[in-house]
Amino acid sequence: MNWFFAFMMFLFSSFAFSKGNLVLEDELVWLSVVKDSLSATLYTLPSFPEEPVGLRTFRIAIGKEKGDKLRQGDNKTPEGIYFILSHVPEQQLRVSKYGRVAVPLDFPNLVDQISGKTGYGIWLHGAGDDNRIAAENVTEGCIAFYNDDIVKLKNWLVPKQGIVLISADNKQVNDVQDRKELVALTEDWFDSWAKRDLKRYMNFYSKNFKYQGKNKNAYENYKKRVFRSYESISLNTTTLRVLSHPKYAVAIMNQSFQGDDRYKSQGRKVLYWQKEDNEWKIIRETFDETSLSKLSLSEPNLQSLRPILTQKP
Repeated sequence: MNWFFAFMMFLFSSFAFSKGNLVLEDELVWLSVVKDSLSATLYTLPSFPEEPVGLRTFRIAIGKEKGDKLRQGDNKTPEGIYFILSHVPEQQLRVSKYGRVAVPLDFPNLVDQISGKTGYGIWLHGAGDDNRIAAENVTEGCIAFYNDDIVKLKNWLVPKQGIVLISADNKQVNDVQDRKELVALTEDWFDSWAKRDLKRYMNFYSKNFKYQGKNKNAYENYKKRVFRSYESISLNTTTLRVLSHPKYAVAIMNQSFQGDDRYKSQGRKVLYWQKEDNEWKIIRETFDETSLSKLSLSEPNLQSLRPILTQKP
């Protein structure tokens, strides 16, 4: 590993551990991958208006070709907001190429599919040979880390919990004004749902919205039937978090719903927001029964992220 880079990363990561004797509460985390600086920084993901805290920055290598991934085989690293999937078992990996850790992303996600993007197998993985990182543009679209670094990082990349935001540069990523607007909109969306105000509720959705094969009109009719089918509903959300990207944004939260005594659900809701005529609209949404859980930011866990500075230059 380049000694100077390792030293600078040590200084950066020390900020989260030592500034003002900072003590961090358990929190969600996200990984910001910035292609032009060949860096990946692990941040906390607190509720707005709190600002994320950087926990550690890693040096990376990316796709052989520049630009956003558009199609299978173009050797480009995608740009967008992605969720972690189940890790690839070590015994299935070619260690000489991927090291001992591989963490898949959900590319192409629902927004990518709208754009017609194709491809599969975008991973965060080890370099195999650490010298590959110095080549910078070396993968088929994946994000490669030094082998020791991805081992340190893997426990922070929890399936369906961890979020990876990949950008060409750091401009307009997680913009404060965007986050402020998105939090307010998401809270208003939730309120309209809780009050079963169908007209207001549907106004949050894009004209191009689709859900499980239903277009916006079909979805509105479906929701009208659902709203009318219950005498009473109980609806709650917690752990609302937002991340914004120049292409789109996501709002995630834990959601619990009960309709009369007939139906109940609890899990993770994801809203994908995108600008439409300069207004944020929901373009896609998902729900699954895996609730969001905050990670422990205890001192031992944070210490495990520290770089090892015993390597020779």
